[in-house]
Amino acid sequence: MTEKKTLDLRGSQARLARLLSFDRRAFTHMLFYRLLIPVSIIYGIVLLGYLVHPALAPVVKGLTLLVWVLFFPQLYESFVAFSLIQTKGLVFSHLNEAHLALMRNRYGRRAGLYSFLPYILIVGWALGFVIALVWWPQ
Repeated sequence: MTEKKTLDLRGSQARLARLLSFDRRAFTHMLFYRLLIPVSIIYGIVLLGYLVHPALAPVVKGLTLLVWVLFFPQLYESFVAFSLIQTKGLVFSHLNEAHLALMRNRYGRRAGLYSFLPYILIVGWALGFVIALVWWPQ
């Protein structure tokens, strides 16, 4: 029995640049995800080394802040998806205006908080980064 092969006209999954032509948010998500993988492996090795040799503290701080920055797009997109699901597409969607008007009549009062949720995350995440940067002992 032969397998059916499908052809994706957008290109292979290995090429990140293909995402730029149709979804910039997906490109950002995948770029940071792929950067985070090797950085996380290095971070884990350095953390284990820090347990043996505490002089690695500045390296651990730097890598922690780097992971903090690289993880942000993953968390942000999760909050956007959560808001999209909870509002049934009212916020952060690409629906046509007629359908959105019908949805607002039905579910409009629930969309307020969810439209601000990802931006509240941005503020909290940035404050956490500044606090870690300033108050973390050297």
